Amino acid sequence: MNESPRRVLITGANRGIGLELARRLIAQGHLVWGATRSDAPAFDALGGAGHVRLDLADEASIVSAFADLAQQTSALDTLINCAGIDGRELGAAADRRSIFSIASDVLLDVQRINVVGPVITTREALPLLRRGTNALVLNFSSQLGSMEVGATMGSDASYCISKAGLNMASLKAAADLRDDRIAVVMLHPGWVSSDMGGSAAPMSPVESAEAIADTMDQLTLADSGRFIRWDNTDHPW
Repeated sequence: MNESPRRVLITGANRGIGLELARRLIAQGHLVWGATRSDAPAFDALGGAGHVRLDLADEASIVSAFADLAQQTSALDTLINCAGIDGRELGAAADRRSIFSIASDVLLDVQRINVVGPVITTREALPLLRRGTNALVLNFSSQLGSMEVGATMGSDASYCISKAGLNMASLKAAADLRDDRIAVVMLHPGWVSSDMGGSAAPMSPVESAEAIADTMDQLTLADSGRFIRWDNTDHPW
């Protein structure tokens, strides 16, 4: 990224890391749009560039969101696919989230939202990204999407599988978009004390967002296809 203001869209900008990252980038002078499934008063209060409605489970909603965004900006420099869920948000009980106990509909729906949703979102963002400067797609993955880490950690099989799937989708996107000079990077934001991470997590959303904003400033096309941590160190696959 360069020092001039960036035009940024963040999905899931209404809470947790997405909200804090929006706050940080707006404070730095960037033009930030939030994409959320419903009203986002916390994001709106930040004074961002705008807000669009986007439901990752609904392709028509994603298409409509970018038609709306295209009326507000002629280009996008950074797309941050931050929004995502785990099985709990679809009603899976704590003892019904392992690989052989999780309901098949929950397993499929988590993949739809965490993998297919960002893929369609990125596809619909391409016309704006192609007109952007040093364009970047930053996909929020997780350490639990790592084969090395996920082999021994993570109680929610649907979530672990979805983040591994998102990593592969990101690698395929990085290869396809290299000629367009659009970088695609996967990022583990840390174990964060958010609704998903829980209160035991050692890192706050503010700490994570500040580190991610600093890392984004360092990313270039040469980083496309990397799987990194919040601090720009390489994450094991």
